[in-house]
Amino acid sequence: MLQTMAAVAAAKGIAMPDMEAQLSTEMRTTPGRPAEVVIRSVITYQGVLSEREQKILFNSARRCEVHRLLTARIEFEERLEPAPLPGAVDTMQTITEDRK
Repeated sequence: MLQTMAAVAAAKGIAMPDMEAQLSTEMRTTPGRPAEVVIRSVITYQGVLSEREQKILFNSARRCEVHRLLTARIEFEERLEPAPLPGAVDTMQTITEDRK
């Protein structure tokens, strides 16, 4: 988040003040419903930023890759598979080697 803000500040010619981000989490549970996780972030800075600069930096934090990952719909694909037996032929490796 702060790295994204620093990159945007550099690109826009904004003097980046000293900043600190504090994150906290809370898990909310309701019987019969999936749990919800709330992630709170507070970014503090020392120095002076115009209202426009604040908006630019705040929006860049909200659009950073980590924020996008955490706000996206998450789906798990899980499998349980036995390990290959010792001496067994790895068919994926054989197929890949045949294509070379």
